[in-house]
Amino acid sequence: MDPFSYVCVLTSIVAGLALTRLVGGIGQLLQTWKRTPGYWVHSLWMVNTLMTVIITWWVQYRWRTIEHWTLFLVLWLLVAPVNLYLASALLFPNEQEGEPILNWRQHYFDHRRGFFLLIAMNFAIDLVDTLLKGWEHFRSLGPLYAGSMLLFLVLGSVAAWTKSARYHAAFAVFYFIYNGAMLGSNLLRLT
Repeated sequence: MDPFSYVCVLTSIVAGLALTRLVGGIGQLLQTWKRTPGYWVHSLWMVNTLMTVIITWWVQYRWRTIEHWTLFLVLWLLVAPVNLYLASALLFPNEQEGEPILNWRQHYFDHRRGFFLLIAMNFAIDLVDTLLKGWEHFRSLGPLYAGSMLLFLVLGSVAAWTKSARYHAAFAVFYFIYNGAMLGSNLLRLT
């Protein structure tokens, strides 16, 4: 097994735990829908986080050309999946861990600060990750990349502090559309 594959197994497990938490949360919502109706913004952030976990896992593939691995790089590649797992846990706590969720809207707003600080941190992590791959790689992504990362870092930070339902709804929809467009453009590329 080459070093990248060895490292990728561990990061994939952590990303898989985040996916498991999110997909389990969907099941929890479906099972409890009649007694605890969902909140559409919370549900959209579940989808957004699911897409982010998948995108983050895929972007880590860009590390495959590294020949000399260090413990720092191995630990670094764990930062984003762990961060997203923690965000997923804030979206969907296990009902066995405490009181059952009686109001998903209230749960969303009660946990928004931690969730969005983690989401915002993900963009800072992505910027550092891209810089660690080299200045040429960073520049090759163009100004749209850096601008969008900084934009989402700011938007996520604002979401952590504001209680505005309109802001949260608009941000959730914007993030979904942006990720959908980015995924669509990547699916159309040949390489």
